[in-house]
Amino acid sequence: MISLLEHIAKAQCLNEQDEHTLQSILSSKARNTSPAYLDSDADAELLLNIEFNQAVRVRSLVIQAQDRGPEKLRLRINCSAIDFTNFEDSEDTQVIELKADQVSKDATTKLITLHPTKFNHVNSLHILVESDHDNTRIDALDILGTLVHATKSLSGLAQQDD
Repeated sequence: MISLLEHIAKAQCLNEQDEHTLQSILSSKARNTSPAYLDSDADAELLLNIEFNQAVRVRSLVIQAQDRGPEKLRLRINCSAIDFTNFEDSEDTQVIELKADQVSKDATTKLITLHPTKFNHVNSLHILVESDHDNTRIDALDILGTLVHATKSLSGLAQQDD
């Protein structure tokens, strides 16, 4: 498994504070170690929309939060233009009720394992983050998995002249 952060083509977050954005924790294309963090704005919900530059197999997530961390993740894959108003229009791919020991408070890696067969061909990942706090904070996010190599070499199929 590798970190898939370097394969993100576009990432946006709905309900993020202007000064504490998803981009601030993803911009290095590696797990965030800077003081930057993502924080929700109007309430505790965050909606992360992450598009990859190629199809990937997502196997697990790593979330780090010093405090006010997520308590529930609702995941969807391969949706277009998803927001808070149409999120309920489709089914969750997986729902994860997070236990306290699944969210890292420091730089340790605690894997949040995803269903092994539901995330095999992911072009976009959508995560609705919920908590019982007034605001939700995420200090670092990592997405672990593998690349789907959809194109195969066609060099062996070259047409032969008779």
